[in-house]
Amino acid sequence: MARKEKKKANRWLETDRVGSVTLYRTARSPYWWMYWTEATARGDDKKRNGRPRESIKSTRETDLRLARVVAGQKNEDLFAQQRYPELEKPADKPIPFRPLIAAFVEYLEKLGRSHEYIRKIKSHLTCLADWMKARRLTKLQDITPLLLQRFSIHLQDERELTNATVNHFVTSIHNFYGFAAFKRQLVSGTNPAKTGRQAVLDKLPTRRLPPPTIYPDQINAVIGTALEAGDSQVVNLVVFVCEGGFRFQELQFLQVGDIDLKQREIVLDTKRPEPCRVRPELRRRCLTPEGYWMPKSAAGRRVLHITDRLAKVIATMGLGEVTDWVFMNQAGGQVAGNKTLLRLKGYALKAGVLVEPHPKTGEPWSLLRWHWLRHYHRTRAHVSKIRREVSKLAMGHAADGIHDHYRGVDAFAFHEEYAKFDSGLDDDLIGTC
Repeated sequence: MARKEKKKANRWLETDRVGSVTLYRTARSPYWWMYWTEATARGDDKKRNGRPRESIKSTRETDLRLARVVAGQKNEDLFAQQRYPELEKPADKPIPFRPLIAAFVEYLEKLGRSHEYIRKIKSHLTCLADWMKARRLTKLQDITPLLLQRFSIHLQDERELTNATVNHFVTSIHNFYGFAAFKRQLVSGTNPAKTGRQAVLDKLPTRRLPPPTIYPDQINAVIGTALEAGDSQVVNLVVFVCEGGFRFQELQFLQVGDIDLKQREIVLDTKRPEPCRVRPELRRRCLTPEGYWMPKSAAGRRVLHITDRLAKVIATMGLGEVTDWVFMNQAGGQVAGNKTLLRLKGYALKAGVLVEPHPKTGEPWSLLRWHWLRHYHRTRAHVSKIRREVSKLAMGHAADGIHDHYRGVDAFAFHEEYAKFDSGLDDDLIGTC
């Protein structure tokens, strides 16, 4: 008895009909790699040589019909964007720009942002609105990358603002546009400032120089000069930033109760200090209306590892009560950022570290800043072979990739890896402070 031949599997999993177009869904793809034929009469769409007769070529209309049938109306725009990215989207409804500023300020107040932060955001956006009004631009849709580039040049050339201040303007616009697009869903498309502040600054006539690379011998020279002057507080601040990657504001609000020597960790989180113990300028700039101090971002709420050098420095500081500040001035209050920075620059100038002529006076001065010591911490973490996702947790940086969203580091693994951190500071110098 002759053996029956096995029937070949059908290539077409599903067929559908839209008007005169017959759609075939294949096993190779979910829905948009498909075939279509024109069937004007019954039996006209028979297969020829294993595939349908392609009477209708791929066009925008046929593809959109195919998207409606398979994916539904909801994914039609996505389908057109993937297959026809050159097609223009319908224009958004014109939205007045200035009234949205008040709505954004109200939104920030609900989030509990500080008075100074809200004031600066409002000032930056109002400045942009006035500048646009002078050019007869009043709509939210008028904000484009080209307009932001011209606005940044205006801030730098006509208003003579520094690049750092231009950074803050662009960041304010970025946050505001995200509020209008995602919270209010008033506009579609990309954020004009989504590429970040540095991308906008790169287009300016005068580009900002990146922070210089700082080496261990330079840090040790600054520490040695500070010890000669008997300024142990600056030495301790330098060690905290270099070993822990602190922001200076985090050191100003660091309390003794945040330090746990048994667990070898320092916890940075939201706290509510007594307002009378906070410096007036920090009270306006860093506290929420309810009196809370919050780290710079949600990622700023973190746990830091206490290295051996940092533990040695903490043991010599003679810390007081749990609610006391770790770093205090002679009056028992918080240290001032500007005064400690001048002391740091003075020691760096005397040690000959990063000395250049002052841009205005021409006198020699040091470029060293507290935040550049934070850059130094990240550099030494890389030299110490610490993984990027671990050092990112220690520094309080937000996730920069979707893979980081699914990959976590537990507390034990974090402390175990950061135990090999080597800042390169001289142990003999630290032991004498």
